[in-house]
Amino acid sequence: MTLYLARYLLPISAPPIEDGALLLHQGRIEAVGRRAELLPGFTGEVVDFGDAALLPPLVNAHTHLELSHFPRWAAAAVKSHAPASFVDWILHLIDIKRGLAEKDLLVSLQDGLRQCLRFGTGAVGDILSTASLSQHYAASPLCGRVYFELLGVEPTVWQDALLRAEAELGKDHFGRLQPGLAPHAPYSLSPVALSTIFDAARQHNWPLTTHLAESLQESELLERGTGELLERLYPKVGWSEYRPAAVNCSPTAHLDRLGGLQPDNLLVHGVQVDKADCRLLAERNVTMCLCPRSNERLGVGRAPVADYRDTGVKLALGTDSLASNDSLSMWEELAAARRCYGTHLSPAELLAMATRNGAEALGLKGEMGTLQAGYGAHFQLLSLPDPPPLAELEEFLCSRGCGTAPSALYLTGRELLAGKYR
Repeated sequence: MTLYLARYLLPISAPPIEDGALLLHQGRIEAVGRRAELLPGFTGEVVDFGDAALLPPLVNAHTHLELSHFPRWAAAAVKSHAPASFVDWILHLIDIKRGLAEKDLLVSLQDGLRQCLRFGTGAVGDILSTASLSQHYAASPLCGRVYFELLGVEPTVWQDALLRAEAELGKDHFGRLQPGLAPHAPYSLSPVALSTIFDAARQHNWPLTTHLAESLQESELLERGTGELLERLYPKVGWSEYRPAAVNCSPTAHLDRLGGLQPDNLLVHGVQVDKADCRLLAERNVTMCLCPRSNERLGVGRAPVADYRDTGVKLALGTDSLASNDSLSMWEELAAARRCYGTHLSPAELLAMATRNGAEALGLKGEMGTLQAGYGAHFQLLSLPDPPPLAELEEFLCSRGCGTAPSALYLTGRELLAGKYR
């Protein structure tokens, strides 16, 4: 057994503890409490971190790690301009990806996995568009899920993609990550495609993730069958002959009609939703992953967190990709969430979004996301040269935690940042 001590310990499932202690045994948490409770009479190894905060690893519930080198690809293509609109950004992304080789995506994915660890992230919900790269997750100690991306309105395209993804789902080479499906969005898959994918996932118990209600352009396409997505994206990718009919409802209601509001479908963005949408999401017991920095970068608006809070929708947090963000740091994402949502969500609620809620949305309840007996021995450490008072600790971590890189990250009791992941 090993007992770890720190000035502060944040279980997340309980209030912060001053002079905290964490007892580990054979890769699991044995006990959590105060130093005065667990240290007397203990005869095993003791590690005292001193002035530091000990807390669960952060959980990046939505990202695209294969795009971690996007900024350098865009610069090399002399296409690093800021997009003028959401659709302009999509076209920009398509142009860049069309010029890449599979090796480019592999190197980018591997670097993204390493970056997550350096930023104190212990689990991810990663979207993978290149199924042949899936075996390369096995070398990473990260937990979570890898979702195979499905998109395309042409029947043969999405059907072939689904068959390839189904073949991958049966393999056993994902390391500590569980495979799932990522039906991209209501604007990039036909109703038939979406309902088919949702039915298959329900039948086989496959986890899902779907971008939903990210932009006004998505709402316009679905509600009225018009707009910039139809005028610019569809011709760009050869979808013009598959002009969609207006569904005359919100993206959220549309997804519900197709069977997509399943508890194990982690929804992403949820910017363009109203109170009725929020009530529906709460009734269906789904989790919404918010990506504040990506939303700001693309100018799509800000998620209505007051409505989410009032209706009881579960919220997680993610960085999205480096095609629409400056870093994969969940600490920086947490600071952005504090700035964007702090009027309506407390620091404790924001920290839960970045840890427990994300872990539960990725199927890790009982393993990661909180520090409590029976959970896996996963934690990170932030040094605090000038520790704030206990009453201000959660606010400090939300607003200023990004200013200090984690000094240690333990996954299954093994310290990672002292070695190759530094």
